[in-house]
Amino acid sequence: MAHLYFLAIVLGFPLVYLLLAMVGGYLYRGRDAELLDWKPTRSPEREAELATNDINQMRASLNDLRRRRDADEHH
Repeated sequence: MAHLYFLAIVLGFPLVYLLLAMVGGYLYRGRDAELLDWKPTRSPEREAELATNDINQMRASLNDLRRRRDADEHH
């Protein structure tokens, strides 16, 4: 009998919390970002700038490897 109580506590309580959270999320009429109080950390312009910098850095690294092998570089 003690095993059933243990299983009820270990499996039941997390399941109840999950179900309450899902019902609360379903009944919430606002936007998801409001519910989570989510705000983007960077602007889209900054994201594009960082992506461009990443590409330039990868291209420079690839050209460095090609120089070491005496192969043609790509610009």
